[in-house]
Formats: sequence, C-alpha cells, structure tokens
Amino acid sequence: MPNTFSRLRVNGLESPLGVDSASVRLSWVADEPLRPDDTIIVELEGGSTDELPHVLGADARSIVLPRPTSRLVRWRVGVQRDGRTRWSARRGFTTAPDLAAAGAEWVAHPDVAIARAERDDRTVWFAFAIDSRPSDTRTLLHLAAPGVVEVRVDGQSLADGVLGPGYSDLRTECSAATHDLGPLDPGPHTVTVEIASGPYWISDDPARYSKFVAQHQAPRLLAMIEQFGDGTRTTTTAPGRTRTGRGATTAAHWYGGEDFDAAGIEPWQHDLADAAAAVAVDGGATRIWWPEHPPLAVVETREEQSSWEGARGRVVDFGVNLAGVPEVRWQPHPADRVLELHPAELIGPDGVDQDSTGTPIFDSVRIPAGDSGSWSPRFGYHGFRYVELRGPAEGAEVSAHVVRAANARAGRFESGDPFLQRLHDVIDRAVQGNMHSVFTDCPHREKLGWLEQLHFCFDAIARGYDVEAHLRDMLHHANVAQLPSGAIPNIVPEFVDFSGHGYLGDDDAFRFDVNWGGVIVHLPLAHYREYGDLRVLEDNIAAMKAYVAYLDSRAVAGLIDFGLGDWIAIDATAPRELVASHGYLRVLEAAEVVAGVVGDPVWAAALREQIRVVLRALRRYESPRPGAGQTELVILSDIAGKRGDSAAADALFGQLLARIEADGGAFTVGEVTFALLVDMLHRRGHAELVHRTIARTDVPGYGMQLSRGVTALAETWSAERLAVGEGSNNHFMLGMIDHWLQSDVAGLRQSPTSVAWRAAVIAPVFLAAVPSASSVYHSASGTYRVAWQREGHRVRVEIDVPTDGRARVLIPGVAPHDIEPGRHEYVTDDSDIPATAVEVSTHG
Repeated sequence: MPNTFSRLRVNGLESPLGVDSASVRLSWVADEPLRPDDTIIVELEGGSTDELPHVLGADARSIVLPRPTSRLVRWRVGVQRDGRTRWSARRGFTTAPDLAAAGAEWVAHPDVAIARAERDDRTVWFAFAIDSRPSDTRTLLHLAAPGVVEVRVDGQSLADGVLGPGYSDLRTECSAATHDLGPLDPGPHTVTVEIASGPYWISDDPARYSKFVAQHQAPRLLAMIEQFGDGTRTTTTAPGRTRTGRGATTAAHWYGGEDFDAAGIEPWQHDLADAAAAVAVDGGATRIWWPEHPPLAVVETREEQSSWEGARGRVVDFGVNLAGVPEVRWQPHPADRVLELHPAELIGPDGVDQDSTGTPIFDSVRIPAGDSGSWSPRFGYHGFRYVELRGPAEGAEVSAHVVRAANARAGRFESGDPFLQRLHDVIDRAVQGNMHSVFTDCPHREKLGWLEQLHFCFDAIARGYDVEAHLRDMLHHANVAQLPSGAIPNIVPEFVDFSGHGYLGDDDAFRFDVNWGGVIVHLPLAHYREYGDLRVLEDNIAAMKAYVAYLDSRAVAGLIDFGLGDWIAIDATAPRELVASHGYLRVLEAAEVVAGVVGDPVWAAALREQIRVVLRALRRYESPRPGAGQTELVILSDIAGKRGDSAAADALFGQLLARIEADGGAFTVGEVTFALLVDMLHRRGHAELVHRTIARTDVPGYGMQLSRGVTALAETWSAERLAVGEGSNNHFMLGMIDHWLQSDVAGLRQSPTSVAWRAAVIAPVFLAAVPSASSVYHSASGTYRVAWQREGHRVRVEIDVPTDGRARVLIPGVAPHDIEPGRHEYVTDDSDIPATAVEVSTHG
C-alpha cells in the first residue's frame, strides 16, 4: 500500500474557520504514485448526511461539495487497494452561522448608537460571561463588526486574528469572522470584544494624518458564542443583556495612530454587573460577509539593531522596513509621563522623516508614576523601519512586531549572486508588508487595494505564499465594487472615489484604467491555472462579461483612450491610446481563454470578433512614430506577433534594442509594460542584457533602489525622495521581475498547457556572472525544485518533480526531453555543446 495524501485543504486553507461559500473544494496531494485501479475515498464527519463517503478515481485530487450543514466538520481522504484502505490524518473546518437566524441582535454602546461624536475615536467594548463545563470540547466566537476588533478571554489575547475581521465595502458590507477560543478550563470566563472604527469611521483630526475622512458605520456588534460538548449552548448579543463600555484606548485612528491610557481600566477588568447595557441598533441592509483570507497574525518580532539620540528623542532602527506595530516596555518613573512613538521609513538630520508615509503619524501611551509595563497598538498598523521615542523615555525599550495575513510560505528563490538575492528579498519584504486583509499598495500612506499589482506581480505573490483563498477575497471585492456600467475601479474596496483626479487629460484616470480593472479577467484565469479551482472562473463570469461590455462601450473606432498609460514610465511619450488599447486586447484574449475553459462557445466567438476589431484598429500604430520610446516599441512588437507578422515583430524588436542602446543601456518603460519587455528580451536570447540593465546603480531601476539602501521594494524606480506624501519605500507593484528570477533564471515555471502545476518546464539560464540559482515551489500538485550551481566550467543542475507532476527539461547543452517524478541531476558545459551534457542520476 502506498502512503496516502498530504496538503489537505478546504477552499485552499488547511483548517479554516467560518466557511461561508456555497460549496467547498476539498483538495489533496499524493505522496506516492497510485495505480490506475486504486480508488480514492473522501469521508466527512459532521453529524449529518455529509458523512456519506465519496468514491473517486485514482487520478482525482479534489472534490467540490455543497457546504456541509454542520458547524464542525472533520474529513479525511484515503486510498483503497485490494480491499484495504489507508487513510490520511483527519483535518477539520467550521462553517459560518447565520447570526440573525441564531438569535443574535445588533447592539451598540449608548454613546455611539447613532453616530460617533466629533473626534470621538475611543474604543468600545462588549463582554460576555460564560461557563465552561468539563464535557466541553470546543468554544467558538462568531462575530460581525464594522471596524477592527480585539478578542480576549479572561484578559488573554488570541494568538491570531489581530486587526480583524478585515476590509469590506464601507457602505454596504460588514466583515465577519470565527474565533476559536481554545480549550477553556471548567468554570466562569469573560469574553471581551473591543472595537475601533478602522476605515469605517475616520475623524478629521488635524493632529493626525489621514488619507480620507469617512463616517459610514459606527461601532456595533453582532455575535454568538457556541460551546460544544454534551449538546451545544449559545450566547448571543442582545440589547439589555450584553454589557458594554469604553476602552482605555482613548483614540484609534486608522491612519494616524493610537492613544492609550495605561491607568485606564481594560474591558476584562470591569465588574460586568456595573457595566452599561448595550442598546439595540438597526443593522439595516448591511450584508454580512465572511472573508476567506487567513487571519492576520504577528509573524516576526524584531529587536533594536541600533539607536541614537535625535533632536526630538531617541531613534530606534529595526534594520528593515516592515509593516506592523511597535511595542514599548517601560520601568517605573517618579512622575506621570506620556511617551510618543513616531514610526517612519526614512530618517533625516533631526530624526525620523515621515514625508513618504504621511504625517503626523504617532502612537502614544500615558503612563502613571511608579508604573511598569508594556503596550502595543491593537487597532491599527504602520509601515516603518524606525521609531522615534519622544517624551521622558528613561528605561523604555522598543520592539517591532511584523503583522501580515498568515498565508503559509509556498516557495523561495535563492541565488549565489548577492544582487539577485537581495532583489528577491526586498520584493518579498514588500509583499509581506502589503499582505493584509487585502493586498495594499503601501502599509501607511494609503493602505488601499490597488488592483494592477495582483496580475502584474502574480508570481511574486503566489510563488512566495499560498494565497489561493486570499486572492478569491480580492475578486469578491472587485465584484462588489463593480459599477452598474460594468466598470471596475482601480482600488477595491473603493474607499476613495478618485474621480476628478486628472492625469494626461483624463479626469478619472486614477479611478478607471483597463490594466487595473482588467484584473477581473486576468486574476481568475491566473488563479485557475495556478490552483485548478474551476469555481473561480464560474463565479466571476458575469463580472467579466459586464467588464468586457463596459470596455466596448468606451471604445471609439475599436480603441480606448483613458487611464494612466504606462504608469511611472521614465519615458512617458507612448500614446495612452496605444497603451490602453493594448491592455484592452489582452483582456479580450484572456477572456477568450476563459470562455473556452468554461465551455461558452457563443461568448468565445464574440470575443474573437472583438479581438479582430481591436487588432484592425491598432494598425493606425503599425509604424512607430519618429523617436518612439521603449514602451511604444515593446507594444508594437507584441501586437505584430499577435497578428502573426513575425517579420514586423522582428524588425520592431530590432528597433527596441537600438532604442535601449540609445537610452544609454537603460530601461525606460513603466509598470504596465515592464514584464512584457523582460519576457520579450529573454525569449529572444537577451537574458544577459536584462541582468546587466536591472543591476545598474547609475540609472533608475532595481539596482539604483538597492544602492540607496531600500530593504523593501520602493514605489519609484529610483527610490528617490519625492514631495511630501509620495515615494513609499514599501510597495510591491514593481515586483514583476520576480517572475523572471523564478521562472527564467532559476528556470522553474508551469507548462503553458498545464493547470494546477501538473506539468512544469525546467529552463534555467546560466547567467555569466551568477554562480547559482534555485527555486522551490510547493504547488497544488506537490513540491518542485530546480537548483543549478557552477562547478568550474561546468554546471550541475538538480531537479525534483513531485509524484503528481512531470516536467519538460530545456537545459543548455541537454537535448530537450520529458522527465517523470523523482530527483534528476545533470552536469553540463556552459557552452551549449550537447555532447558534454549528461544526466548523472535519476531517483524515482
């Protein structure tokens, strides 16, 4: 009998809480080969008809079922052979309740039942008294709240679920989450839920920075506690019965920071008999939404690397730019004092410099005389490398907690070339810094879900982290934000309407751009190819069709002309109509692929006709303008290739090479065109040019960024200091180059015809100045690994192919061939001479 299965997932997560999707997809990875006559058995335990076993063929690696009706579900998968079954370990998940149907009612503190008073940013708490019995096996808290919550049991915070339940549409939705309260000792317990408004209600406070001001939903709570044991007991929010109060966090501003009174009474310290009774509030038409992304958690704690006295206070350096919160610890002091913590990415002559993050941003704690203790902000987060301590800071120490969504690590790139390694590391740090409930642009100044980075930087995200569930959330936000016209805003959820922010003559350029809104087509297709979940296409078809129709409505003579063009291009002379219409073409092509996958021939035919119309219309740009820049030439060469005119594509590519040389050997394209440029150069044998150019420190690009000391990827090619409120040093939108590192330098990419990594292509490029490179990826079909290392004039290549995978080997000096699961090793010359290459070993 073979070993059974691993990597059991429910909707892409190991043991999710609060599953609310109409269906669940159970998936697994085979540890050893199966025989064609083996049978796979999937068994669910949940106290309902869901317990019927499901019998599948030997090649099945997933099953989609209706969401179970039980709250607690356990499942396993086994292989049956010759009358015997070997099972995997059991996994569990919980389903989301209908809180209103369970008897929960919306409640609020009397102070904020209707709205917050002007600049009342103090937290609100609610408390539940419960009794745990010896027979209890599990206690779950289900809640919905517009804002940011902290859950505690008897004053002890939970290990994860910080800054939850996450973003939703500020006007129409309210996010929900399930918290596992852990094993509780028999006896009485107090569960507290403290709420700050987060982005749902942001005061216009001149003392603190804010991206925008909002008064959408005041703090309120809808919740239920379920205790499982000998039967199920529930405690729900109810006016008059649920107790409430105001917190010791006297101000919690989503952008500007928090104020905490260490002498104040914390929620769990109150005598609930003396606390106020919560009042009923109307939930209105607010839709409860249960996000699928993993909870946010502290994933790393960094200590001081160095410190010095600045003009305003002591400056602490944590060594890298991060997203999270500082923690301050203090010793007794003879007098009352207030400590302020000012976070920043940059430093200036006097101390921290908040020009790139928005200013003023600070957290403060009021400490009574003689008190020792510690505190960390609970209801917001910052992007920072430095913290400046202002006030009487004797005996105070500061740490930094890195906070992000707890997506598991999915892979890694490594190289013996210091530049390539550091480049990957700063991209990865920027991805982590913006991997919160949504993927944001930056963790300080905006904290907004800009969409283009999700498909332009897909590999930087997905090859690093298991984001199968998290990316579905982003598509939910895009669907909710879609307008009746079919348009999709550039940011989702659309916290800010950027209409009227003109650029290149388009008053709405920052609100609508095809390379941003087109994520509704590009991301589902990329997601399906990466993970193999057909539901992600089916669930977004309606939104795709509406978006394609919207683009058609904006077309004039087959072309569109709106948006941001090739954003942050150094040479921005390419006509926006060309950039936008090329984006339109790519959306149509991706939609045609989707139509074929889901079996919609009518839509596919209509898309093919639209593609023909756009290609014909683009002939007005058939010849590049005099002095055409790199963006224009890259797009025109790509369009010629799409028409099948290889001669024109070659000629335009030749002009592109000449243009790069005329530009001093530097790249001048922007965010929209960069990945296409790199791919075009690599496919045509110019990988050394890519490496040489991106490493330069004397021209804007990755090399210049690194030479200026960034520790997370910057917002601009040069990482230069810009006007106040611009130039973030924690942006992953330029992380497109990570695709080249993983797929081309290390040489591990999915086969173009594969889904869920059932087949890979191994095609490393042995860059002259690079001693080694490797990529490991824990894919939906198992773990692939490619590692190459120079050994004198020869190169050793190691390849691992998982049980459910296969690979095509395209190694320099090796005749192309296919390989099966197992380890394969090659030694080849670095001179493309086939006779010198040999497969030295194969381990199945």
